[in-house]
Amino acid sequence: MKPWHIALILLAAAGVATVVSLYGNTTSYVSFPDADAMAKENPGKDFHVVCTLDKNKPVEYNAQKDPNHLEFYAIDSLGNGKKVVYNQPKPQDMERSEKIVLVGHSQGTYFQATQIISKCPSKYEDAPVKQKP
Repeated sequence: MKPWHIALILLAAAGVATVVSLYGNTTSYVSFPDADAMAKENPGKDFHVVCTLDKNKPVEYNAQKDPNHLEFYAIDSLGNGKKVVYNQPKPQDMERSEKIVLVGHSQGTYFQATQIISKCPSKYEDAPVKQKP
């Protein structure tokens, strides 16, 4: 074999290794039942769940008692509801958010969120256009 053939083989092997290592660290968008099923196969692996806040159920947060404990119920994009526990301070304007993305993993009866990404509708609305008199 010529030296450049060996170099090409090593370069291809490095490329495959890079793709495989990146694939193992990716998270995917799932529903709450899918997160439950995948938690059995991959305990502790984080997933993204796109959902809305269930406004018919209470949001439990007491900043004086424990500022790093938030519990609420969310409904995923397929209509499945689940209790969510978040061990960080409550995100600002969470109740006004149109959609939220929960990053975390299923812990049996609840979803343990490690990150909450919210989309506030007021941030994305166009500014009112002034009409000329």
